[in-house]
Amino acid sequence: MQRRVSPTQKALDNLIYQPTARTRSKRKPIPAASEIITFDYCYTLLRAKWDRMRRTR
Repeated sequence: MQRRVSPTQKALDNLIYQPTARTRSKRKPIPAASEIITFDYCYTLLRAKWDRMRRTR
């Protein structure tokens, strides 16, 4: 004898056991620490200083 399952229970089971959505494009790999480009705040200050020194010479 088969157990009867209500339509609501079928819908809930489908929501719970659905496979995760797959995307067409691959995820971007996480870059290594050495590959991350950072913004150097000191560079702009030093460059302004070098420009001032160059102008006065």
